[in-house]
Amino acid sequence: MKILIISISMSLCFSQTTTFKYQETFTKKKLFKQYVANTLPGYLFFGPYSFMYGVALGGGAISQGESPKNANTLWLATPLLAGFLVNTASKDIIKNVLNKPIKNDQSSTFYYNIYYMGPDISNIKDIQFESKNGDWTAQIDEVPSGFDYPPLGLRTGFVTDRYGMDYELSLIAHHTIEKEVIYEYFSPQTGILPLAQRIPSHFYMMHSMFMGLNVYYVLPEFIVTPYLGIGGGVLLNSVQSEYPGPADLARQGETLALDEMNWNYGAHSYLGFRLMMEDSFYYVELRPSIYKFELESGTSFNKTRDRFNLEAFQFQFGIGKSIF
Repeated sequence: MKILIISISMSLCFSQTTTFKYQETFTKKKLFKQYVANTLPGYLFFGPYSFMYGVALGGGAISQGESPKNANTLWLATPLLAGFLVNTASKDIIKNVLNKPIKNDQSSTFYYNIYYMGPDISNIKDIQFESKNGDWTAQIDEVPSGFDYPPLGLRTGFVTDRYGMDYELSLIAHHTIEKEVIYEYFSPQTGILPLAQRIPSHFYMMHSMFMGLNVYYVLPEFIVTPYLGIGGGVLLNSVQSEYPGPADLARQGETLALDEMNWNYGAHSYLGFRLMMEDSFYYVELRPSIYKFELESGTSFNKTRDRFNLEAFQFQFGIGKSIF
């Protein structure tokens, strides 16, 4: 209901603020800037809002005894629905922007929207735990992770004969896989002790919304168009668990014992290949990525600061559509 109200409000606002008559002609570059200025704020504002609402719905489902997959379905559906409604509510804006007369523009620049899916192979690495009272620290080298749904996202940008740039907004979810790990536990009293412990499946349920920029260099074409790039941006991270933390593995049934959300950052590089059409393209990218996480876990008597990296090798594929 909240999202529907937001959608209606946006539609009313857009219809009141974007009814103009244009007497001049425009280049594609100028129209693209107006397109971004009119559509991107909606995604930037309502994207994180719907993400947080979806996380709350998923956490509520866990507390009511639902499976983690059902909870992840609720989480994913909420921002996807919000994105659809934002896009629907902004159709008048897009129509007003793109229906302006374009003067004879000989530029070869291609302006696009991309919709993609990105299954990956991932691990949680460099895991550090530090007791808040300073009594002990621990670390784990690596824990494997999986996903119920692959990362999904959209990208808006442009590409010339030499280089390209786009804005990316994506939804990412992973969870720990059952695994016996070795804690390297340290305290002044004991020194370093290796402790074996079995981490259950979905010990951590991690959700992220990535918002960032990509830049890339276009390589010489041979049937397909290859390119190399890098990207980075901010992450809105959520970590949920039915377990208080690594120092307290007693499951607290039908409740979220851990529910943390904060901002961090992520980065990636990639090699991609595009099959260009007249007004669209298909593509695949090979993308190593790293996402930073920080949170507090544990009970009130045993609080810890936790830090780790989610490292993934993503196989991103999707379709790009010309905006004009």
